Amino acid sequence: MLLGFIIATIVITLSPGPSIIVLLVVSLRQGATAGMKYSLGVITADAILISASLLGLGALMQSSVLLFNVVKWVGIAYLIYLGIKQLRADHKVDFSEAKSTASPYVQGWATTMLNPKAIGFFVAFFPQFIDPTQAFWPQLAFLGPLFLTMVFVMFTIIAALAARTKLLFESDKGQRTLKFGSAFGLIGSGLAAAFAQRV
Repeated sequence: MLLGFIIATIVITLSPGPSIIVLLVVSLRQGATAGMKYSLGVITADAILISASLLGLGALMQSSVLLFNVVKWVGIAYLIYLGIKQLRADHKVDFSEAKSTASPYVQGWATTMLNPKAIGFFVAFFPQFIDPTQAFWPQLAFLGPLFLTMVFVMFTIIAALAARTKLLFESDKGQRTLKFGSAFGLIGSGLAAAFAQRV
């Protein structure tokens, strides 16, 4: 289950979305240091949203294991839906439309906090890797920080690469690879979670 969590986190982090697109813009225009500051802002917002999401999940699990499992199945369907949506989306990313600000940290925080889908995603994502037969909070205390650490490390790597290899992210081939890789990764994560629930 831990390996599945790590793989799913990598796929989710690399999936094109507001946070990663603005990260690329900031890094391409202002350099890797600005990209790292932006990443810290994203992580700060993620920590707040994960805490809010999982506090609710903890209360749900304590009230009904059955209801918690229903949430897990809804989450599985949501991951597969995100993958299919990614497959149908245009692979081209217009970096010129995203605006950069004087404070990359604030921009990273705001981009993530103001994303209305963020809490719903965390509610759908984390239950796939939580064992309802085991104590909830120790699992949360491990998975939450692990998720945040992995996202920060990957965002930092992306920021450094973007600042040095601009064409890698702006080329048609690079964007197409990013689209299909993340799409199949999301669908695969959902199917893997569904299989795990059956066995």
